[in-house]
Amino acid sequence: MKSNVLKISIIIFALMLIFVSVSGVSAESNDTTVLTLSKSGIIINYPSTWGYSQAVSPYSIMAISKLDSIDSFGIGQVNINIEKKPIEGEFETFVNESYTPMKYDSNYDLVSSGSSSIAGYDALEYVYTSNDNGVQKQHKAVWFEKGGQAYVLLYSAPIDKFETNLYVFDYILSDIQIT
Repeated sequence: MKSNVLKISIIIFALMLIFVSVSGVSAESNDTTVLTLSKSGIIINYPSTWGYSQAVSPYSIMAISKLDSIDSFGIGQVNINIEKKPIEGEFETFVNESYTPMKYDSNYDLVSSGSSSIAGYDALEYVYTSNDNGVQKQHKAVWFEKGGQAYVLLYSAPIDKFETNLYVFDYILSDIQIT
């Protein structure tokens, strides 16, 4: 009899642990919702674990960052910045010349470059690393032209956080609306 009571107690305890584990996972997944940001003809959707942040570029039209990476100045260490710049000359030359100084600056290393597309627009993609005062980051930039303006979506993160957060940038690229 004691053996049966012990077995039943163990089974009940195991079931309670499973219930608590499943409840925790369900609650966690329900906390993330999709938010929308729209500005200057660009509409993006992003997870609620990300939010508005400050951008250091004067060309920025919107910036979001992983909420737990935003510092006391409002700047995210894991961020996506969308910029709009007037094109001077031909688009591809304009973009390529933006990366020419990297060849001569040891703080930058161009990893890859090539053609891409975004929301039906031809695009150029650059991946590079930087070292700014000892902080090593990786960046992925996707450029496209619309209405005589060069737009760039730039994802930046410390090297050790780049791959684990890249899915948000890739989602934005696949879901972006350009009006």
